[in-house]
Amino acid sequence: MRREDELPFGTTVRESIRSENGDSPFANLFFLVGLLCLSLQFVSIGGAQPGQLWALAALTLFFAKNSIPVLGREILVYGLFLSTAVWLTLYSGYAHVKAPQQVMKFAVVYPAFFLVGRHLGRYYLKHKLPIGYPMIVLFFVFEIAVQKFEAPVIYKYVYFSIDAIHGSFLERNWFALFFFAVSYMVFLQSKRKPVDAVLFLAINVANALVSESKSVLIPCGIVVLLQVRGHTGIKMLLVAAGSAFYVWRFAPELSGHMLDERIKDERGLAFVISTGIAARDWLGHGFGFVEAYFSGTGIYVMGLGKGVNSIFLTPLDFFLIAGIPGILVWLIFFCGFGFGWVATASVIPIAAWSFTNPMHQSELTYLLLGYLISYSRGTGLDASAPVERMGNSTTRRQNRLLTTGISS
Repeated sequence: MRREDELPFGTTVRESIRSENGDSPFANLFFLVGLLCLSLQFVSIGGAQPGQLWALAALTLFFAKNSIPVLGREILVYGLFLSTAVWLTLYSGYAHVKAPQQVMKFAVVYPAFFLVGRHLGRYYLKHKLPIGYPMIVLFFVFEIAVQKFEAPVIYKYVYFSIDAIHGSFLERNWFALFFFAVSYMVFLQSKRKPVDAVLFLAINVANALVSESKSVLIPCGIVVLLQVRGHTGIKMLLVAAGSAFYVWRFAPELSGHMLDERIKDERGLAFVISTGIAARDWLGHGFGFVEAYFSGTGIYVMGLGKGVNSIFLTPLDFFLIAGIPGILVWLIFFCGFGFGWVATASVIPIAAWSFTNPMHQSELTYLLLGYLISYSRGTGLDASAPVERMGNSTTRRQNRLLTTGISS
């Protein structure tokens, strides 16, 4: 691992740029294998998912190549969060459920995915992604077929939202996150014109329809507003069309009895109880507290309890885990705080999505966040300008780096 303002020993900036501009079929194959492994969430190899094993293998490889960019503040803030959370888990006096599993995820698995994402974002800033919308559509159809034909090994029946498509993923929200993530990566490499935005939205409208994930349309709208330069009227029209679709498709679930149920028995009640807990002890409660508390309390909260290790609101859950250090982790990694406005514009759709779903409990979230931070930092000052990545040409930022001697 190395800082972003350093180069491997004995390597000049010009040599670094030239070496990273070369095509690497192995790198593309490794990336595609990783995406496939990430989708096989019902498969277990020695107690670990294929995606987790892929990330650890990738991290080992990138460490050996000394090719993972990282900033000191990332290490400092996450180290503070992790040490605080572990200390609270051991000594706070609260009950905890499955704390060792949560510690393992936050200490090893999630950081591994984030660091792998940091490398991939930097790499694909200068190289063409090996996927496009046609491949995404094909895999989308494949995932639907996996569920329709109940493919052995890679598919299992899920009792929650039985009409929704989740394919080889553990649940519909991770299905929706996967296709949002890969389509977002492809969109960022496009010219980000209105036609590119239409293609991106088309993929994710279909994503929302089959997965029944209402919240996936929120980050999509933010991506269109922030990443398409100019064309204000067209952007507003696209967002309005998306909003109309949202109301048409999901209005019955957000009105009348169903809305009242969500407020009184599900998310509204969970929010009231959780904010009360946080107010009573703002120092934090450690890993595994949420499941222990809601499975042991006499108050029934729909969607929480045994087997559920977090509430739906990511920043509040981070606060319940480790207090202020938890909020700092959310601000830096989910909001891009301190990375510049370009990085913030890239990751803020995920931050917005995290207000409605426990995004911090998915490995893919950390992979995407790492990718977006590295990719956006490399694009320089213009968040909407596509970067030339093929051949021997260098980007505007790289040309500037040749004269300053600073690595991106």
